[in-house]
Amino acid sequence: MKFLFRFDKPRDSQVDMMKDIYTALSNGKNILMNAPTGIGKTDASLSAAITYAIDNDKDIFFLTPKISQHKIAIDVLKGLRDKFNLNITYVDVVGKKNMCINPEINNISDSSFYNACEALIKKNKCPYFNRIKHYDLDEDKDMIDAFASGHNEIFQQSYKKGLCPYEVSMKFAKKANIVIAGYSHILNPYTKQTFLKKLSRDLSNSIVIWDEAHNIFNSAVSYFSSSLSEVVINRAAAELEAINSDIDISFLSFELSKLASKKLTLEKYESFVDPEDFLADESKLFGDMIPEIEKAGMMYIENMHAKRSALMHIASFLTGWEMGDESTTRIIGRFNGKVELKLSNLYPEKALSVFKEAYSNIFMSGTLIPLDMYKDLFGTINADTKSYKSPFLKGNQFVAIDGEVSTKFSGRNTDLYKAIAKKINKIYESIPGNTSVFFPSFSILDSTYRYLDLSKINSVFIQRGNMSNIEIERIIKNFKVSKKGLMLGVMGGSLSEGINYDNNSIKCVVIVGIPLTKPDLELQARINYMNKKFHNSGNEYVYTIPAVIRAIQAAGRAIRSETDKASIIFMDNRYEWKNYKFLLKNFFTLYEGDDYLSEIAKFWEKNIDVDSDLSHHNI
Repeated sequence: MKFLFRFDKPRDSQVDMMKDIYTALSNGKNILMNAPTGIGKTDASLSAAITYAIDNDKDIFFLTPKISQHKIAIDVLKGLRDKFNLNITYVDVVGKKNMCINPEINNISDSSFYNACEALIKKNKCPYFNRIKHYDLDEDKDMIDAFASGHNEIFQQSYKKGLCPYEVSMKFAKKANIVIAGYSHILNPYTKQTFLKKLSRDLSNSIVIWDEAHNIFNSAVSYFSSSLSEVVINRAAAELEAINSDIDISFLSFELSKLASKKLTLEKYESFVDPEDFLADESKLFGDMIPEIEKAGMMYIENMHAKRSALMHIASFLTGWEMGDESTTRIIGRFNGKVELKLSNLYPEKALSVFKEAYSNIFMSGTLIPLDMYKDLFGTINADTKSYKSPFLKGNQFVAIDGEVSTKFSGRNTDLYKAIAKKINKIYESIPGNTSVFFPSFSILDSTYRYLDLSKINSVFIQRGNMSNIEIERIIKNFKVSKKGLMLGVMGGSLSEGINYDNNSIKCVVIVGIPLTKPDLELQARINYMNKKFHNSGNEYVYTIPAVIRAIQAAGRAIRSETDKASIIFMDNRYEWKNYKFLLKNFFTLYEGDDYLSEIAKFWEKNIDVDSDLSHHNI
């Protein structure tokens, strides 16, 4: 089979990948692929899918968990189209909130934005939307050219012309063979039907490529989870007062307090709740009450020019409470001294059922291990599974486990944080360039940071909780150009996943601890649910394996190309445990000696770029 490929020659692993995808597509099957970083999985997947789609009249959706990951897909498609003069059309679609140029509503947060947008459209009061009705896309060459460059250019051109960028994108998407979008457009059942209806298609004739597929499960769970607290209720009551509404929600405070007194004690800070324990006498009013609360929330946003509404949040919670099923767990707890009632989804079957609608799904990730676990989770038991070798030379990386410390909860104390800080200082001094350290939580990061010897560190870049995207981008940009920086972040965060630290800008990654989920009632409920659903594999599926995969994802930030060289240290004695070490060995060749600091020095003596300025490095 001759595949459409934008470069002169694919790597051997890319050839294997394309053949495996084409075979799966020819048989109308799904395929799950563990494709290590650097293999070029975006090129391989799109090349194989397009080669098949052109001959078999199929559409393609390329879906990612983050907007920042769209660009590589656009580059691939543009390269293929230009090289082969292909008659394909593609469009980069991002969420309506990110594309809105209407100053009346584009600062509104969360789901409230979508209600505000819909209300404006229904009232015929959005001029940017209204102009679309008389807009002829086929006559606008500038806009058509913009589609080749992605959503940023679409946004700029639409803004110049006073058109709704999202509606312009969707207008073009109706004609496109290939749509690049976020997970939520297809995975979220609350938005999927509206999105596909706008495109005038279903998924039965579509190939869906899921990039970074290890994120699918957690993304799907988030669509069905919500919470209610006294703080939210008080804010909602203040909103009702601000708009002079006669709606009374005081019963929510009463019911929440009554439930807390029944279920919680000084020693017992969280408890499971049955559906009939809360609002059982009021449930018959839900049908009338929820729309009224939503309407009041929208009135508050419009009248007060607010960014968000607690009333909208309450309406969403009550809807979830009413619609919850056996996969929903309800937990009341006292968190940070405040009572909160949580709705959490244990297994998002309503979202994952979308996989059955597509002609074929291609799931790919650099950490889709174990493949059989993901077959279970996705409900794709008959799917093909493939794993590919890393294209990177083993000699380009030094990987070791430091088994002298552990961040296990029972052992956390001042002596531990001092020991970790001392080790980080020593490692940093041995590295000819930037070092990144990723922790399991901000608490452990902060506790360790205070004991670092900053006098021996050139520059420090620290991730904090709730940082904006702009702040995160600034850290990444400044760290990349640093010659000898130390970056501190958390695993599973914005600095440790989905970021390409190019030009070998990280010479060393230190993984401190294991980012295990907090062992609370929600985790217990999810493990129990998964045990019943997946042959007693709940603990591995939702606790241990995801934690190690997050650590491996963070470690992978150091090696991004075939020429990159890096040292990686997993600093926790639990990585020596059989089940954890087995996962690590799927990705790394581990140093098994006792003195990894000396070996790091030897590694860099052999691998340091002779042109580097070593005057400030202790090697």
